[in-house]
Amino acid sequence: MIKTTPKSHLFRLAGVLVLFAVAFLLVKSWATPDSWNFEQWYRGDALIDIAAQPLTYGGNESCKDCHQAAIKKLRKFDHKALSCESCHGPVVDHVKGQKKIAKAIVDKSRWQCENCHDERINRPKGFPQFSQAGEIGKSIKKHKDLEAETPCLKCHDAHDPTP
Repeated sequence: MIKTTPKSHLFRLAGVLVLFAVAFLLVKSWATPDSWNFEQWYRGDALIDIAAQPLTYGGNESCKDCHQAAIKKLRKFDHKALSCESCHGPVVDHVKGQKKIAKAIVDKSRWQCENCHDERINRPKGFPQFSQAGEIGKSIKKHKDLEAETPCLKCHDAHDPTP
């Protein structure tokens, strides 16, 4: 018969915790990939996996072969810093290889412009913002009479949005 003391339950608890810790460390060492970087806390092979993913976004360079005139026009205006894909969607939905597979997205709704120009406190100072109350910032009040469904493209060119 095992002799019990008033503290024997603590010894049993300590033994269970030690067994759990050892089991945890064994599973952790087995499950940690060889390429794990403990200093920067990422899996090194993840970079290889990401590079092997199919191209989704190509940047303006991927659009230049077919749309030189539009890109040249865009470089003169306020939206010159934007990627074509910001408004027209990913290149993978439009072109595969050198072959056009679908039209580029042309969303003429107000939502497309409000992705960037919806009034938010985190926008840079002086950034054109369109509030739901119908005015841009505090200086331009001519938008207050517009109906909520009025598309921005009724008055603004998407590539050169200045009035």
